[in-house]
Amino acid sequence: MKNQAIRQILYIGLIGAFALSLWLYNNELYGDVFRFMLIPLGAMWLIQKRFIPLRALLVSCVIIFGIAFGLKLSFNYAAHTFMDSAWVMKVVEIARRPINGEFKGFPSGHTASAFIAAALAWQYLGVQWGVYLIVLAGFVGYSRILNLWHTPLQVCAGAILGFFGTLLVLKAVNKYLDKHSRKGI
Repeated sequence: MKNQAIRQILYIGLIGAFALSLWLYNNELYGDVFRFMLIPLGAMWLIQKRFIPLRALLVSCVIIFGIAFGLKLSFNYAAHTFMDSAWVMKVVEIARRPINGEFKGFPSGHTASAFIAAALAWQYLGVQWGVYLIVLAGFVGYSRILNLWHTPLQVCAGAILGFFGTLLVLKAVNKYLDKHSRKGI
C-alpha cells in the first residue's frame, strides 16, 4: 500500500513537471498535447486489463464527441445556409471563433476531451486523480482562450459537456448494464 502511494505521488509529480514545463514553453502546445489525456488513460486501462473503465472511456468518447461535433457542424451549417436571417446569425454568433471568424467554435472540443478524461479519472481512479485532471483540463481550456481559438463561453460549454456529460453517460450505461445483466440471471 505504501509503495502504491509513493508511486502515485511520483506519477503526479512527473505529470505536473511535464505540464508546467510545456505550459511555460508554449501554452498553445500545452492545450494541443493535453487534449489527448484520454489516450494514456485508455492505454493504462488496456495494459492493466481493466475493461470496465476502458469500455466507459470508449462509450463516453463516442457519445460526447458526437454531441460536440454535431453542434459544431450544426452551427457552421446554420451560419452558411441562413446567413440572410438576422435572428439565426444572432444565435450562431456563439460559435464564431475569435481567431478566424469560422463558426466551428462551440463547444471547445479540446476542452471537452480533457474534461472527459477528468471525469473518467474521477470515477475510476478516485477523487485525488479526478481533481488533478480537472486542474490540467482547466489549463487546456485557458490555453484555448489565451490563443484566441475560443471564447470563455465556448470553453465552459466544452468543460460542462465533457465532465458532466461523461458522468451522465456513465450513469446511463451502468443503469442499462445493470438492468440487462439481471435479465440474464
